[in-house]
Amino acid sequence: MMDFMEDVRDDFPNLYKRQIKKSGNDFVDEVYKLGNQIYDKMDHENDKEVSEFYNEVINMGTIFRNWIAEL
Repeated sequence: MMDFMEDVRDDFPNLYKRQIKKSGNDFVDEVYKLGNQIYDKMDHENDKEVSEFYNEVINMGTIFRNWIAEL
């Protein structure tokens, strides 16, 4: 979702106005903040099951970006 919001912001600036812009920027900033916390935890994770979960989350982001590209 964050990648989609960034694409809208970058590729369609005429759609990204006022409240949408503020909401989108807040969303992107929050995802970056939380994402960085998750990546920090991933770097120190020794549990195989938890590591696999993190990788699945990353893969879902890739799948979402591919789906958006196909639209």
